[in-house]
Amino acid sequence: MSATEYDNSNTSALQVIDNEGTNKLILQSPSFGKELMFTITDSDTATSVVVNDIETLRKIRDFLNESIRWMEA
Repeated sequence: MSATEYDNSNTSALQVIDNEGTNKLILQSPSFGKELMFTITDSDTATSVVVNDIETLRKIRDFLNESIRWMEA
């Protein structure tokens, strides 16, 4: 699994690719916006979900932070 970060001053994105290179998770956000788009792709389809509620974004952030703490323990 590999992760690559992109930032072109208008949009920030994190692309995570599995070991076989067919499945991707892309997290994308406007640099100064309050939304986050999750896109999951495989060789045939792409599915996107846009989160634009600040409380939901905070819950996602807190969940990821807790996951990192758990993995580092």
